[in-house]
Amino acid sequence: MTRRKSKSERRDSERFRDQRICKLIDLGWIQSASEIPLDAVPVDPDLINLGGSYHRPTFFTNQPFTCQDCGSDCVWKAEDQRWYFETFHAPYYETAKRCRVCRRNERQRKAQARLQAGHATINEEAEPKTDAGNNWDQEAASRL
Repeated sequence: MTRRKSKSERRDSERFRDQRICKLIDLGWIQSASEIPLDAVPVDPDLINLGGSYHRPTFFTNQPFTCQDCGSDCVWKAEDQRWYFETFHAPYYETAKRCRVCRRNERQRKAQARLQAGHATINEEAEPKTDAGNNWDQEAASRL
């Protein structure tokens, strides 16, 4: 379930959108802001991995797809695509194949297969990761 954006979040997302559009115009990828639909998320040309492609995408839009495991009709949201291509740096020609539930089931299936094959172990003492560097700095500062 999505929540409604606050005024500051809307203002930040508009500024974010405007900055990306200006960058696209400066690089010559587009001529004007009207080339980006209002419901689309503009691409950040510095972050996207074109994967050797000559095609330069300028925005992400919601893309419908059918899950290859369960066959349900799903939508790959533009914001999820932005994260996948810009943060995770996946090649641009990749597309969604599985719905969220089937992706989770596939990860569990693979983890179970690794355990059965002896390639992974269960870490029962999993503790949240802490920043050891901060503790060392505090200890070193107390000794000085």
